[in-house]
Amino acid sequence: MRSLCAAVLLAALTIPAQANPQAEVMPAVDAAKDRETLRKLSMCLAEQRPRWARATLSHPYLSEAQASVATEVVSGDDKCLRGDEVEITFRTSTIVGALAEYFVRADMGKADITRVSSALATIAPLNSSEDFALCVAARDPAAALELVRSEPGSASEASSASVLGGRVPACTQAGELLNVDTQALRSLMATALYRGVTTVTGSAS
Repeated sequence: MRSLCAAVLLAALTIPAQANPQAEVMPAVDAAKDRETLRKLSMCLAEQRPRWARATLSHPYLSEAQASVATEVVSGDDKCLRGDEVEITFRTSTIVGALAEYFVRADMGKADITRVSSALATIAPLNSSEDFALCVAARDPAAALELVRSEPGSASEASSASVLGGRVPACTQAGELLNVDTQALRSLMATALYRGVTTVTGSAS
């Protein structure tokens, strides 16, 4: 019998009163090997169960509704999970981000990066987390796309995450000090790009 353990993590936020906003991108919370395993599983599920995957992504980022649908990860009829007894421990943000990554990779070829960039700047966010994600991604779509396409734990991931960290202050309130980890930032950028690409291509409909 399959069982499931889930944990939700967005980012670590610390907001002291400070005149000049800064942003530090912290290391990923989970090991690169574990993140890659979960990413491959999520992409397999997105390929074999696209309706479920898009339904998950249709909800606001890390909302209760999204988390509820995401827990159906082990309930589908697919070949992604092997064996009758499987226990998975995952962060909802990692599952959601990997599902978004799958569709960004699949649909980006149909979308011009300039149009996606414009969409990122005009899309109505579904919640405050998406508002932040869209803001950061719109300021550097190329770095956001590089982050989403990178391998977990790679130099490319670290480099693009660092670049995006420099865009964070423009998307925070004056005096905020926002520390976000690479894993959370990656999921946020994947979600933002998914919104942008599907808006341009209409692929989510």
